[in-house]
This record gives sequence, C-alpha cells and structure tokens, in this order.
Amino acid sequence: MLLHGFMPASRANGPGLRAVVHFQGCSLGCEGCWNVRSHKFHGPEVSTAMVAQELDTAIRTSSLEGVTFSGGEPMQQAPALVELMHQIRALAPTASMGMFTGYTEAELDSGRYATRPSTRPAEKQRLWEVVRGYLDFAVMGRYDRTQPGTAPLRTSRNQHLVLFSRRYEECAFGEQIVEVTIAGDGNAVMTGFPILGSPAI
Repeated sequence: MLLHGFMPASRANGPGLRAVVHFQGCSLGCEGCWNVRSHKFHGPEVSTAMVAQELDTAIRTSSLEGVTFSGGEPMQQAPALVELMHQIRALAPTASMGMFTGYTEAELDSGRYATRPSTRPAEKQRLWEVVRGYLDFAVMGRYDRTQPGTAPLRTSRNQHLVLFSRRYEECAFGEQIVEVTIAGDGNAVMTGFPILGSPAI
C-alpha cells in the first residue's frame, strides 16, 4: 500500500483516542482540499502487515479505542484497505474502525469508484461490502468549500456521518478540533479540521 502517514494517537479523527492511517493517493480533486500532498499516487510502498504491527503497538501502549482511515482516499486502495482491516481485526478484535472517504455511499454500493490497481465494478462492490462490514462509522462525500460546515468530523454540509454498527451514536462525535504534533526532530504534523483555514506552522 502507498502510505502518506501514520499517527499513533489522535482525538480529532473520531471517538476516543485513535490511531490514524493516511493513505497516499486521491484522484477526486476537491477544490480547496488542505491535504494536497496526499493526492499523488507516489510515495512509500509499505506492507499492510507493517502498518498493522504499528497499530497493534499503538493500541497496546496508548490504550487506543480504535483506528481511523483517511487520505488521500482509502477506497482508491481498497484491496490493501481490506487486507489491513483483516489484520487489525486479528490483532485487536475490539478496536473500532472509522474512515473518511470522498465517495458517497451510493457510489461505493454500485462500485463507481477508482481503485489502484484498477478492478472491475463487481469486485469493487465486493470490496466495499467487506470494508463496510468492518466499519463502525464513516464520513462520506466530497469536500465542498462552498458549503462550509461545523458538524462533527464534517467540514462541508453535503458530507454525511454514517454509522455502520451500534457501537456509537452521533452524540459520541465531538466538535471539530485541530491537533498539531511536534516531533523530536522539530517536524510538525497537523490533523483535524481547520475551519478557519490552515494555521501557519
């Protein structure tokens, strides 16, 4: 899989303390997306087993509630996403799983989404059924800068928070926040929802 980044702990990407896996690559081209460095399908190619092991370590050392998949666009690497979800479930059976996707539920249900490598619509539908079966929640729909929103986890009003299991109710999702993490080498990583624009860091 192409990996953009891994955050071992975040409170901005779903209920509780969560790890975040950022997939590299997105062809949706939402105008105003603030994570443009994650758009090109170019970057570190890593094994899903390595990412799952990083998650397992983070879950055990930080008592994480779960993991959120973000991007780029996770569904454009659906085969790797499915493989990673299988491995996470085996390592951490009680971990919750969430996802940010620019696709609508109708697009995914009908297999109308791009994948790397390219797959047929029927296989895309099957992959989505597997992904959906693992998910507790997902934020779905393109980012639309002309419809700014402040609902939990949604930066535009057209996006939907979909609950796929009974684990959470909507009240479990808190207000939008921004997190900035500064590593020992001085590099800063920002995640969350900069509704007033990206701060200079």
